Amino acid sequence: MSMLRSFKHSEFRHMWFSMLAMMSGLQMAFVAQGYLAYDLSDSASVLGLIYGAQALPMLLFPLFAGVAADRFGRRTIIQIGQVMTASIALLIAISIYTDLIVWQHLLVMGVIHGIVMAFSLTARQAAIPDLVPKADLENAVALNGALLSITTAAAPGIGGALYALAGPWVVFALVAFLGLISVALSGKLPSLTPPKQSHPAVVQEIIVGLKHINNFPSLKIVILMSLITASLIMPFRFVLPVFVVDVYQKGPAALGLMMTLMGVGAFLGSLILAIKRDGNRGILLLLISGLSGVVLLVIVLIPNYAVGLLLIAILGITDAGRRIPIQGLIMKLSEPEYRGRIMSVYMMTFGIVNLMVLPVGFATEHLGGQWVIGFMALLLILISISLTLSKNPLKSLQ
Repeated sequence: MSMLRSFKHSEFRHMWFSMLAMMSGLQMAFVAQGYLAYDLSDSASVLGLIYGAQALPMLLFPLFAGVAADRFGRRTIIQIGQVMTASIALLIAISIYTDLIVWQHLLVMGVIHGIVMAFSLTARQAAIPDLVPKADLENAVALNGALLSITTAAAPGIGGALYALAGPWVVFALVAFLGLISVALSGKLPSLTPPKQSHPAVVQEIIVGLKHINNFPSLKIVILMSLITASLIMPFRFVLPVFVVDVYQKGPAALGLMMTLMGVGAFLGSLILAIKRDGNRGILLLLISGLSGVVLLVIVLIPNYAVGLLLIAILGITDAGRRIPIQGLIMKLSEPEYRGRIMSVYMMTFGIVNLMVLPVGFATEHLGGQWVIGFMALLLILISISLTLSKNPLKSLQ
């Protein structure tokens, strides 16, 4: 099947299944961590602190992770992250089983997971172009997108059910086991050592990487487009619970269904892009970004839950249609010796988006979700139209 053509390459298969095991474990741990933290502390503030501890390293460490990915064997970085994930999950499982668990243990786990995500995901993204030929690169990125959609949609539910049926220690023991599977699979990869080059001081190397991006207008506008679109679209996910309660007058079950449909939509979008051949990715990115804004605007203008379910599934499709071309373009435009640092700048957008949630949440509380999301949707539509009509390098990218 053409959508699975990247699986012809055994090294990519090993990477894909390794990441499937790791991300499934991380998603299960994310859910169990939240339930357990609230059970132990009975405090929403502690819950926010633990999740914030996980998000902060994604903002602070990616640039250093990019330098590491350009200096050392990327397989080694990936495996160190997997071992750290498995080890902390096993320690948490033991502390729960022996009744020694306190919420501060989960805070440490959150920090470690954030660091692993910063370093390991940067190394993984930088390694993909070395595992498949250029002709299959977009397909490989799309299959990775499908993987993230699968784990985001399915793993939290599995983790939550297992938590309720068998207890939290079983969930964390399973996370540790999945981490070991991930280590075994990634051990079949080549060393993925970047091209040999002289290495100045770490900060100087970060500056060299940023200058390299600044000197290539095509690369710079793709990364900028990633930041703009993510900042205007992704906060909707974080304020969706408020939106569901205040606009749709619904409860937790309705929220869960919407989140599931968004994941299903993202999975379908990933499969569509896995079938699609390379070409016109810049124009595709602009069109889908504009469409995302239109979908968000219609969600705001038609406050009907049934309509919202359909629209949020479409929003999931457009999310994949925006994210996968961006990743493919960044990988295609990156020189091998700079790829780690370039991917690290892209990874930083996720940390920046987490910060965007703070002003968006504040504005939503005081102005209402419809006004805030509506404004962001209009801004995204206007930016997409402006870039489509103007002369810029994004439109010519294939």
